[in-house]
Amino acid sequence: MKNYEEIKGLVLENEGLIYSIVKKFHGEVEDLFQVGVIGLIKAYHNYDKSFNTKFTSYAYQYIYGEIYQYVLKNKNIKVTNEVVKLNTAINKAIDFLSQKYERVPTNQELSLFLEVPIEKITENQNLFNILSLDDNRNDIDLYNVIYDDNVNKDDLIILRDALNKLDDYEKELILKRYFYNMTQKEIANEYGTNQVKISREEGKVLTKLRSYM
Repeated sequence: MKNYEEIKGLVLENEGLIYSIVKKFHGEVEDLFQVGVIGLIKAYHNYDKSFNTKFTSYAYQYIYGEIYQYVLKNKNIKVTNEVVKLNTAINKAIDFLSQKYERVPTNQELSLFLEVPIEKITENQNLFNILSLDDNRNDIDLYNVIYDDNVNKDDLIILRDALNKLDDYEKELILKRYFYNMTQKEIANEYGTNQVKISREEGKVLTKLRSYM
């Protein structure tokens, strides 16, 4: 009973934090809130004061991560205009800085350029990578992932030109994911690595493709 009361108090105490993360998404607010509560409870059970980190900072990652996974399974959830605007700004900054540095900028460089915390940069990119996942991919789907606009023949030509700028491994990864309909897990098994690594590499390649378009 004591444990229940502690958790109940914990949820009430961090209600504002959970809702602040929920507001990043469009969807059933209470459903997303309950998912966030699960993340909060996981943080509660794993938190150790010796981490020398505020509980709210520690819990944020758990709450966001839990909603992150929920979005992965429920792709009909859309992001807010604020998040979309940030994603647009990130893509424009990538384009500008890529020309300036003659390479794809790091998230730290994007953070400094946009004057946005690096955590928000990473969070935004991860979110859009998740929303891009689809079991029925083709070249038009890939274009929608990289560049949010109406797709036409010229756009697809630009996309194919961008693909040709990738190195062999990057191009192979994109082809397997978006043209051969392979999952990250299947590719990971083929390369003898793990899904997390493939997910990160895919995100980097998508970012690079955006900078070419």
